Amino acid sequence: MGVIEELMGFLDSSLTCYHAVCEVEKRLLQAGFTRLSERKAWELGQGRGYYVIRNDSSIMAFRVPECDVSDIKGFHIFAAHSDSPAFKLKECPEMTKEGGYVSLNTEKYGGMILSSWLDRPLTIAGRVCVEEGGEIVSYPVKLKDNTCLIPNLAIHLNRDMNNGIALNPQTDMLPLLMMHSENESKAVNIKSMLARALNGQYQKHFVEDDILASDLFAENSQKAVLAGICDEFIMSARFDDLACVFAGTEAMLTAESGQYMNVLAVFDNEEVGSLTRQGADSTFLRDVLENISDGLQAEQSLYRIWKADSFLLSADNAHACHPNQGAKSDPVNRPYLNGGIVLKYHGGQKYATDAYSAAVVKKLCKEQNIPYQIYTNRSDIAGGSTLGNLLMAQVSVPAADIGLPQLAMHSAYETGGTKDITYMVKLAKAFYRM
Repeated sequence: MGVIEELMGFLDSSLTCYHAVCEVEKRLLQAGFTRLSERKAWELGQGRGYYVIRNDSSIMAFRVPECDVSDIKGFHIFAAHSDSPAFKLKECPEMTKEGGYVSLNTEKYGGMILSSWLDRPLTIAGRVCVEEGGEIVSYPVKLKDNTCLIPNLAIHLNRDMNNGIALNPQTDMLPLLMMHSENESKAVNIKSMLARALNGQYQKHFVEDDILASDLFAENSQKAVLAGICDEFIMSARFDDLACVFAGTEAMLTAESGQYMNVLAVFDNEEVGSLTRQGADSTFLRDVLENISDGLQAEQSLYRIWKADSFLLSADNAHACHPNQGAKSDPVNRPYLNGGIVLKYHGGQKYATDAYSAAVVKKLCKEQNIPYQIYTNRSDIAGGSTLGNLLMAQVSVPAADIGLPQLAMHSAYETGGTKDITYMVKLAKAFYRM
């Protein structure tokens, strides 16, 4: 199976951040990595691979070099995020509307192109928490594909539809679940559906009252496809930023480390500011690096030396120049699909790239014959933020922000270039071998 086919399978399976972490974990276990717990002291061995999960939605994996601890030089960290914009279900989400419909009460998660979610097949997915043997246990779960949809309004009922409309998340964007039935309204609800889905997916015997709590999202259930006359495009939900998660995982599984500890850091909640215990602005990365140091019985002075000789690649996708809206791009620095990985700059340091970190990336690309492009915002258009500068505040190391060029970022269905993912995997592997 080729890289593109593997990426498409990963994107289709990673409906939510919880499913994405499960997919990464599955690949790590197949490669012989060992799971660790933050609640226990770590005992680490040379040449071994390990990983740790926080809150079911963030994961860090690392490989210890085979050399002596005294010969280790530092950390090579590849960071990405597991979450994407979606509609989060509120508590007690079922709403009977207009006397005959059952819709779901939702709210926006992240900045999203609302109109792109209309008239698409959606599913409900996330995690549920249940009690087992006196302990609270969580399970990733999904309902069937095409569980719900958000219907558009016919143009006959709004003749100004094509003149631009403002969509209200509370009134215009509620997913339609089913038709209302007096006989079924109490028996058919989200909790009962989740219990049946759990039983089918995990061979359990849960009932509705066993579900204590949940984090659920209405997600696009359309599969990833290749597009373009030569299949030069990939179209998928959640391409930002799961394509970078996939690239980092592929590199972690196959790249051999020399005297640096390779670290894959996948964070949740980037789309809503990263201000959670599993986000990039938490202590998760710092805690893991310190636990690695303790697990190798390294002195604090040695750990500080490791940090001084470390490097961070913050991998989050970038805006490609738009074929119909080229004026929205910078006049000079304009990435294109299939033009190579993107090195991102920002004068206000929303991106962490500076001259030194850019030189490291460019040197690596030159040595590996990897094409790269430059991205900057138009000076009169504010851009988004990402992981790099938040992580640097927690662990102060040189860092560069990179990404894959893509169109329609934060749409329900995004577009990237099929060549670029190969370039990103190649770069991540070369970075881990540095």
